[in-house]
Amino acid sequence: MTLALLTSAKPETKIDQIIVKASNINVFYDDNQALNNISLQVPQNKVTSLIGPSGCGKTTFLKCINRMNDLIDICRVEGEVLVGDQDIYDPAVDVVALRAHIGMVFQKPNPFPKSILDNVAYGLRIHNIATSKTDLLDRVENSLRSAALWDEVKDRLDQPGTSLSGGQQQRLCIARAIAIEPKIILMDEPASALDPIATAKIEELIDDLRENYTIIIVTHSMQQAARVSQYTAFFHMGELVEHGKTKTIFTAPSDERTQNYITGRIG
Repeated sequence: MTLALLTSAKPETKIDQIIVKASNINVFYDDNQALNNISLQVPQNKVTSLIGPSGCGKTTFLKCINRMNDLIDICRVEGEVLVGDQDIYDPAVDVVALRAHIGMVFQKPNPFPKSILDNVAYGLRIHNIATSKTDLLDRVENSLRSAALWDEVKDRLDQPGTSLSGGQQQRLCIARAIAIEPKIILMDEPASALDPIATAKIEELIDDLRENYTIIIVTHSMQQAARVSQYTAFFHMGELVEHGKTKTIFTAPSDERTQNYITGRIG
């Protein structure tokens, strides 16, 4: 028997594919610098948590990824953000189309003052995605099912989205975001306004959604980051201190500031 047959093969290490690559990002609000030279890569079909004290730049960085900072007159962004191979800050980029590919769920549920059905159908209509009324209704149902909400609302689709509980409203907003089939979902503290039961449902949903979407979530809860994410980035005072696999960040951080944050010494 040859040596090759006697030697057990080493398992191949799967390398996560990168979908977002931010390089040297600086963000200014007038003369105040909010982010300082941030470079971060986000793997596809994984959950990446952004953690750190209040005011450290987590949400500002999140909004760089779908150019929501463009809506703030005094905000200026420098650097490069690639989504796939596309520089999203290229002047030729259609920002409306960009945001269709990169959905966002905000801290507080913000259903439109429309019916449950019309909330989910909104993006489908404005982007002319549905080919018929039947297609529209099928897509609405599929989105509500994906958001684990269909069974709770299927008999009252004509009722206002605002009639739902807080947790249901947030899942409705997630259904609205995924209806147009984005590549990436940005979540800015999506469970911070919810009770523990509703929070658990959102966390279960996030875990299910990563099969089909890349998710980047801002959270103040380190326990939540540990539960839902595969990668974690720690921000402090506008700087990215370190980034890596969640287990490593929480058990063996390389920077003393990270250690101090996760043990409660700073925050």
